[in-house]
Amino acid sequence: MASVVSFIKETELGSVFDDQATKAMGEAFDAETVANCIIEIAKSGERDSKQLRDSVLTAVGHRRLIPLIPRN
Repeated sequence: MASVVSFIKETELGSVFDDQATKAMGEAFDAETVANCIIEIAKSGERDSKQLRDSVLTAVGHRRLIPLIPRN
């Protein structure tokens, strides 16, 4: 799994965020916690990736305020 910092550097977002912002985002994103949450939800039988994503967001206290626009 790619880190937030790697993702930002590999995309054009690197020009948007300075090093301090990138470091803060990387520290805020705990991939292990997210992965463990996905695993626990999947253990209950969930296999739909969108539902897994939404369940993880709900589990960490977020809810989607507007639907994401599908990428083609």
